[in-house]
Amino acid sequence: MSEQSLDALEHELAGLLARVSPAERKKLSREIVRDLRNSQIKRIREQKNPDGSAYTRRKAQFITVQREMKFIWRGQQRSLKNWQQNKRMITGFDTDKGAVRSFRKGDIQRFVSVKKDRIKVKGKSKQTRMFKRLATARYMRIFANENEASVYFAPAAATIAAVHQFGLKERLRNMDIQYPSRQLLGYSPEDIRRIESLLIDFLAS
Repeated sequence: MSEQSLDALEHELAGLLARVSPAERKKLSREIVRDLRNSQIKRIREQKNPDGSAYTRRKAQFITVQREMKFIWRGQQRSLKNWQQNKRMITGFDTDKGAVRSFRKGDIQRFVSVKKDRIKVKGKSKQTRMFKRLATARYMRIFANENEASVYFAPAAATIAAVHQFGLKERLRNMDIQYPSRQLLGYSPEDIRRIESLLIDFLAS
């Protein structure tokens, strides 16, 4: 069908809808928007953009494991395993004493070696699936009246949704993080076909 034919069809459908009562148009809007929200939720759970392409995957996540630390403390070499630290203290398993001990950083004369490992975190697909909370009716809201229908995110989720929808930057931990665009809301070809079908069925009834 040509673009001119589509424009003519839309004009004709608009004329037909104008003759339908506001209550009936509102009923149609509700049916369309509920169906559309369900399809958006399903697609997000499948991690796909409206055109069917897959979302850009998250970057690999790592955790740092403190293996071993050796340092000179009051003239003696100490060796700690599984250590942790804060601003003033270092705590870990002292291999010489066979017990967990804490050392003031100010008493440490120098560090001999510090061993850390970065381990890549691997999770199951369900654990790493993005936007699990956004893909729920709690955060994905709908609105419908006799003239329009819309799907939108609740205020509590709208900002983060926009960052991913448009591929914006977000400041986290004093760093600007650039996110790839992952389209959470949008019309897929199947969405358009279903809306057309609902509209035709409504007018034919």
